[in-house]
Amino acid sequence: MKKSPVMAVMILLLTFSYSNGEADEAIRVAAIFSKTGKAALSNAMALNGIRFAIEELNQQGGVLGRNIKLIEFDNKSSALGSKIAAQKAVEAAVIVVFGASWSSHSLAMAPVFQKAGIPMISPVSTNPALTLVGDYIFRICYTDPFQGRILAKFAIQHLKAKTAGVLINANRKYSEGLAEYFVQSYSQLGGRVLFEENYLEKTADFTPIINKIKALQPEVLFHPGHTKVSAYFLKQARINGIKTTFIGGDAWNDSMYKIVGSIIEGSYYSTHWHEDGTGVKNRLFVEKYRRKSRKYDPGSPLGEDCVYLFADAVRRAKSLEPSRIRDAIAATNNFQGVTGNIRFDDNGDPIKSAVILKFENGTSVYVKTIEP
Repeated sequence: MKKSPVMAVMILLLTFSYSNGEADEAIRVAAIFSKTGKAALSNAMALNGIRFAIEELNQQGGVLGRNIKLIEFDNKSSALGSKIAAQKAVEAAVIVVFGASWSSHSLAMAPVFQKAGIPMISPVSTNPALTLVGDYIFRICYTDPFQGRILAKFAIQHLKAKTAGVLINANRKYSEGLAEYFVQSYSQLGGRVLFEENYLEKTADFTPIINKIKALQPEVLFHPGHTKVSAYFLKQARINGIKTTFIGGDAWNDSMYKIVGSIIEGSYYSTHWHEDGTGVKNRLFVEKYRRKSRKYDPGSPLGEDCVYLFADAVRRAKSLEPSRIRDAIAATNNFQGVTGNIRFDDNGDPIKSAVILKFENGTSVYVKTIEP
């Protein structure tokens, strides 16, 4: 049937209106974190960092002339909940996913997004197996192998400790992995590991381990445990006269003061960021959060770096096609984030710095930044 000139004009106008509407439509992205359950408190700051960054980015005009719409999914603090949330995010037709926080949650999500061809960027999941799931999976934080190496380097070079003991939570892969990498690196650097001792998650009495420390007297003791059990161990050790310098991983934080008080002071731990660290981006981040009276912890700048790295990749790709965004993320080189300058290795792991802190005067004090 031959179209009339009037009909042709109407079709042209409708086509223009549809295309223009598509151009104005917000970019759909997802965040998957624990908003309920036992992991909710530890996940909160990373999620807030993502929210704040997207809010700020939209105020600046968004990306490619379009605002970003954040769709949040609660993984309910479980691996199963994380997988279900990932499937919902795919159905929501998002082009990137930020999250999760806990490695066990991210590991449950990653195969879903790899299969769907949607880039996933975790702010704080350190398990090395995560990015091995596939080439659409990335992280902003350093990995456990890197963390173990820098802590061994710190013990040898900064603390001048020639002997070490290692205390391992046998119920946590996080603890086992960090211990393995520390022992390997410490030995390679010339240190001597006097013992490796396991304990169970619900251990309340550390007397046998404390007696072993007294007998062997290591100069440092590496304890890659989580906050509560680590705090109780440190308290028991100090009460029993142990003078050894204690070192922990990124699961340690200021909440340990609330659990056992100032007895933890003098101990060191690694983390991803500190407000007193170096760099212009770091200073600007702290200033804007304080200006807006927003709370933050290391998860907050890691969350922000996720968002701005994604935006940078979209601009370089000049596309909202997930596969092209993935390629741009993988090609990232010298991205200047709040938590350091970032480039990625072949697995999607960032090559970046780490920070060493010390419990001192009721808080965590910045000691130094260790470059890769």
